[in-house]
Amino acid sequence: MASSTTLVGVRYDMGAKSQELVLLLAVCALAICETVNKTAKKDNKDADNFLFQYEDYDSSDNQEVLFNEDRPCPRDCLCTVSQGYRTAKCNRLELGTQKFGDDITDLVIENADPNSPITLDDFIFKKLGLHQIATIKIVNSTITSVGANAFHGLHELYAVNLSNNKLKSIHSETFANNKKLLLLTLSNNPLKFPAPGSQEYFLNASSVQEFDISYCNMQYLTANTIKNMPGLMYLNLAGNNLSNMEDDTFKTLLDLEELDLSDNNIKILPGEIFSENTELATLHIQRNPIDSVFGLQISDLLTLNAGQTNISFIGPSMFLGMTYIANLNLSGNSLKKIHNQAFHKLIELNYLDLSYNDLDFVSSILIKENIELDIFKISNNPRLKHLPMEGFNCSAEQFNIYLFDASNCGLEEIFDDSLKTFTALSQINLSGNKIKTISSKVFSRSPKLIDINLSYNQITSLDSKVFEKNSDLGKLNLQGNPLKVLSTEIFSYTPILTWLDMSHAELTALWKVEKTQPATLLNNLNFLNVSYNRITEIKQTELDTLNKLRTLDISNNLLACSRDFENLMSWLSQHKVSPNSNTASIANLAKDTKDEETNYSWEFLSRKTCGTAMPQPVEPLPSVSDEEIWERIDKDAEGNFDLKDTLDDGKIADDTKLTNDESNEKIDDDNADNDADDEDEDGEDDDDDETGEDYDDNDDNLDLKVNLIDKTVSQSTAKPTASSQKDKVDIAIKLLENDSVYDDLEPEVYVQESMKDQEHGRYEYLWPMLIAILGALLLLIVLGKVVMMICQRRNKQIRYNSAIIAAMSNAGRTKKDCGLVYQQLSEELTGPTTPKLNRYAPLHNVTVNASNMSYESSPFHHSNIVPEAV
Repeated sequence: MASSTTLVGVRYDMGAKSQELVLLLAVCALAICETVNKTAKKDNKDADNFLFQYEDYDSSDNQEVLFNEDRPCPRDCLCTVSQGYRTAKCNRLELGTQKFGDDITDLVIENADPNSPITLDDFIFKKLGLHQIATIKIVNSTITSVGANAFHGLHELYAVNLSNNKLKSIHSETFANNKKLLLLTLSNNPLKFPAPGSQEYFLNASSVQEFDISYCNMQYLTANTIKNMPGLMYLNLAGNNLSNMEDDTFKTLLDLEELDLSDNNIKILPGEIFSENTELATLHIQRNPIDSVFGLQISDLLTLNAGQTNISFIGPSMFLGMTYIANLNLSGNSLKKIHNQAFHKLIELNYLDLSYNDLDFVSSILIKENIELDIFKISNNPRLKHLPMEGFNCSAEQFNIYLFDASNCGLEEIFDDSLKTFTALSQINLSGNKIKTISSKVFSRSPKLIDINLSYNQITSLDSKVFEKNSDLGKLNLQGNPLKVLSTEIFSYTPILTWLDMSHAELTALWKVEKTQPATLLNNLNFLNVSYNRITEIKQTELDTLNKLRTLDISNNLLACSRDFENLMSWLSQHKVSPNSNTASIANLAKDTKDEETNYSWEFLSRKTCGTAMPQPVEPLPSVSDEEIWERIDKDAEGNFDLKDTLDDGKIADDTKLTNDESNEKIDDDNADNDADDEDEDGEDDDDDETGEDYDDNDDNLDLKVNLIDKTVSQSTAKPTASSQKDKVDIAIKLLENDSVYDDLEPEVYVQESMKDQEHGRYEYLWPMLIAILGALLLLIVLGKVVMMICQRRNKQIRYNSAIIAAMSNAGRTKKDCGLVYQQLSEELTGPTTPKLNRYAPLHNVTVNASNMSYESSPFHHSNIVPEAV
């Protein structure tokens, strides 16, 4: 009975706790539900506001909206919103597993899995929920087939791109019902086209204005092929295998404005092939084996791109049928001769490109009538050695040309009048030629020049007035010329120069400083490159006027460590100038250059050159001889150190200026030796420590005053010997040049002792002591924890044994039948009752009451029965 009562009590207690747990969970669930409801209401309100923006929204159509909890983004897609357009970017398109919202306006599928090809069945986009789709882009994937009604019902569709999808065929009526379709791209697909002589057409798409069918293995093109696309304004047929075409091929395209026939096999274009295309303005025929465009009648043609063809000669009547050409590209044609009147009829010509040909002569009247010409290119004609000596003649006296490119030719000289009619020139490129000299008159006729490129020529020197008339010059490239010296007078005429490159030359100095140079010399320069030269020294004074310098490349020079170099490094660091090189190295330190690209900086450069960085600037020494300085510097009051050796070591100066009251006395070498000996024998001299060395104010030959400051370390510790002091004391010396603010003062030398090594020695045992103390504390904590655990286990064992002894005192019970509180479940109902235990009494004081006790009179209530461990 006692066992049953105990079991019921346990179950009742467990049931009560379960009820409390369930109640607690219910309260939490209610709180969460309330928060979710508030959020849902807010989302629904936002969705309602969003839907209100669509004027054609009809709730009766049961439309589904993307970007809410009811319609998430479809599988394998990423949905974004940009400027009111809803775009879904996917890597697959599969009916049955995907469902889109009606608000999607753009569908993009790129690089779909080739093992899951796309099949565009009839009404597929309608079935996917894309009712309002405007653009469809499926590229770089695999499309097995396109149904005739695949795009049916998409009334807002205006652009379709199905390029590079291995598409072999497409039904001719696929886009017949898409009346708003304007852009259609089918490039890079092995499509099948109607055979020549057939009355079949390729596509019925009357609304399409731009059609790209390039690189589709088209071999034949007839008028019937595109007869049902009369609205075409742009047609791209590039990269096919088209050869000869009929005269009426494009006669139905009355609105055609641009035609691209490049990269085909066209040898001849019939003269009347474009007679009906009165709107044609741009024609691309580059990379075709065409040898002439003579006879073509395109009255309104503005741009003719005929580069890389087989045209080798241009006669006077080549362009008679295209007199309004504004942009003419004849580059890469192996042209050898051009008639001097070939372009006289092209009075509207703005752009002329004759580069990458084989010209050896250019007539002075070649562009005489092209007074509207803006850009003239004759680069990469390696046999062209001279420009016209008298310049290019102009019927209006001056040209409007602002860009002239004659780079990578064989030009050996630029005559004084070669550019005399190019008065509006702003950019000129003469790089990659064999020019040795340039007179001061060459650029004087072009005062508007802002960019001059003379790189990789054979110029050894420049006239100091070569840019005298070019006050607007902003960029100058002299890279790759064997320049040996450059005068700063050259740049006195270019006040707004911002970019200068003199790299890969033979300069031994940055430039030659003139006495009359202006104080504003190159004060707008932002970029300077003098790398790969033979410069050994760059002085800070050479850069003092470069107030706006932000990039300086001095890598791969023969720079040596000196005070001028240290001053330069400090100046560059202070002005936040970038080295502009990640792999730069100094020539004399090339053996040390490793993988230090990411660490390259002025500090790095200074360390590699001088062995130490220069955090502070060092001013130049006073203008007196070294012998005179050493004679006037006496010994330090703290020891026998050689100040000359210290200066020679290049130690940096300390900015801290320590002042003391001192009296002047004449410096004498014999007295210095005697004082040093006295210090070694007698210890420290208090008077010397307080006042330092004195100088005689009446000495007229004295140019330098030395203030030797003692840190009075001897007050706390014994003074070291002279030899040990020289090894341990770090002396920082700052040389200050006489400044205009202190005109009545002599240059001063400040000497300050730093006791870094001695101060550091006081704490050299601190860390080992701390580690030892912490280790001992940790060991004590561990030992204490172990002792506590042993005591707890022993206490539990004593309590357990006392309970067993007390329980076994009852007759008929064994050790295995005894528990601390609960009785065995196998106990008889009529067996002994639960012993009367005092809950708070020690277990060894518990006595067993054998008398019968009713449930009501028992002090053990079931709700209070708790395991002793609990």
